Formats: sequence, C-alpha cells, structure tokens
Amino acid sequence: MVKITPREADRLVENPDKQYRAYLIFGPDRGLAHERANTLVQSLLEDPNDPFALSQFSDEDLKSDPAALADAMAAMSLTGGKRVVRVRLSGETGSAPILDMVEMIEGDAGGIEATLIVESGDLTPRGKLRKTFEPARKAAAIACYADNAQSLEDLTRKLLAEEGLVIEASTWSHWLPRLEGDRALARGEIEKLILYKGLKGQRSPGDDEITLSDIESVAADHGESGLDQIIGPLFDGNVPDLDRSYARALSAGTSPVAILRAVQRRIDQFGLVHAAGGQDQALARSGAPRFGPQAAQFKRQLGFWRGRKLDAARQLAFDAERQIKRSGSPSDAIIGELMLRLARGASRARH
Repeated sequence: MVKITPREADRLVENPDKQYRAYLIFGPDRGLAHERANTLVQSLLEDPNDPFALSQFSDEDLKSDPAALADAMAAMSLTGGKRVVRVRLSGETGSAPILDMVEMIEGDAGGIEATLIVESGDLTPRGKLRKTFEPARKAAAIACYADNAQSLEDLTRKLLAEEGLVIEASTWSHWLPRLEGDRALARGEIEKLILYKGLKGQRSPGDDEITLSDIESVAADHGESGLDQIIGPLFDGNVPDLDRSYARALSAGTSPVAILRAVQRRIDQFGLVHAAGGQDQALARSGAPRFGPQAAQFKRQLGFWRGRKLDAARQLAFDAERQIKRSGSPSDAIIGELMLRLARGASRARH
C-alpha cells in the first residue's frame, strides 16, 4: 500500500497512473473530493460529456439495482476510447456492489472495461470502503482534508493566473482567512473576486492587480440580498417570483454569470449537507443559511433536492456554463432557461 499525500493526490488526478482501475476519493472536505473527482474524469476521458463514455450512479441507484454497477463496468464505449463509471455516495450504505467490483479488479477478473471512481464524504478507517481500497494494488484511496494556507494560496494564484490577474503581496493576510472551510466555497470566493475585477479582455489596460480595496469591496458587496431573491424561489419552484426577481437583477446590472455561480454554490451546498448527514455542523461547513426564514427555506428545499434530482441539477448548471463559454450565445438567455428548467422541476417535486 502506498500512502497518497495531498500533493501526490493532485498530481494523480491530473495524470492518472495506469496501474489503478478504481479510485476512492473521500474526506470531510466534500468540495475538494468533488473537485478532484471531476478532474480525474476529465483526465481519463477525451470528452467527459459523452454519455457513452461516462456512467454515473448515486447510492440510491445502487440500492435499487445492485447489478447496475457491474453491467456499467463491463459495457464497452459505443464511440471507442476509455470509459468511466462514477459513483457518488453519502456514506457506506449501498457500497456492497463497489466492494465486489474492487475484489474483481484485484483478482484480474475479465470483462471489466471501465475505470471506477467513487466519491464520498468522510469515512472511518474501520469502514469497509477504506479497508477495501487502501491496501489494494489496483485501487487508490485519496483522502480530502481541509486546505491549509499554502494550498489556498496555490489555488488562488492558479485561478487568478488563468484570467491574467495577480494579487498584491500585502493583501494575502486579508484574503486567505476568507477561504477557510471547504474547497468548493473557497473556489466560489475566488471566482467572485475574478468577476468583480472582470474576465480577461474585459478589464481596462493595467487593471490586472487585485488590491486590498478590491477585496474589501467584494466583502462589502456580495449582492447576496438580490441573489437570495432569485435563489430562494428558484429552488422552491416558484416560477412567477423567480421570473420577476431575475428581470429586476438584470435591470440592476447583475451579471448573469454571477447568478450562475450562485446557483452552482447552492447546488454544492445541498450536496455537502446531504453528504454529511444533514446535521447542523454540516450546515455551518457548507455556508448555508442557519437562522431565520432563509434557513427554514433551505432545510425545506433539502427534502426534494437530493439524489438524482440534485445530480441532474448539477449537470444542467455545468451544461449551461459550457454553452456560454463555447457558443457565445447571450448568457442572460442561457441562464434564464436553466433556472426555468430547475424551477419547474422543483415545482413538480413539491406537488
């Protein structure tokens, strides 16, 4: 057994080792686990969005049809190339088909065509999943724990560099504490800062350095109240209120991309809380509202944004972002269509 360090984990998901046919990516930082699983899928597949190359399951899927995993692992891609089977778990429940599959992989069983990626929240060392993956020769277990100051700084520098931005040296001590907690939330804060400064090609010449004033402006003006007026009715399935709030936000100059980021953050928050068992501590770690009417609304929405519905919502949001980047279509129309589809789905689930 080779222990995989955090730095080795990032290199492994970016450049997968051919000896591994199964991966367990888990830990208390569910946002980091999700990010590493996404990176691994992208590294293994030429087109991660090809439905013939990627099969996805939840623990609910495996409980309702335990044989589905073996069938998916044995299926060959209709378009050629590699295949990946991705499973998202909320714990050990429903993991029996996974344990059987790892045993088959270790035993060099024939007929296995795909690579298995299992994503989960925190798991105990005595649990069956870790006890199966960690000593395996052809499987890797990647633990995802909270970022430290250095890894948060590395993440910030990487995302800023992609947009041609740098951060003023004296501002790091004010910036890094805002990122502590969860990788998904940290990434959201960095993206919020990037949107405030403007994407590459949108800024004035020479306006490429982020200063303390920029950070304080972002902290003082999240636009959360306006976004709450969109996010609340969206995930409640209240289409009339959503339509009015979206129109007001656009009229006030709110960026459709900022709204998309808020939608994605809320989806991630639902996923993080479900993965941690829905406890109050999970609410705090996810950044979800914990007091007042917004907290009650969030907890109510948790009841029907789960399992396949939540996975579908995450995929729709990803598809919308990809469409904006690739097609050049009006972002306000794309985001509007996304929110309408999500709201209608929530409305049907509630009724």
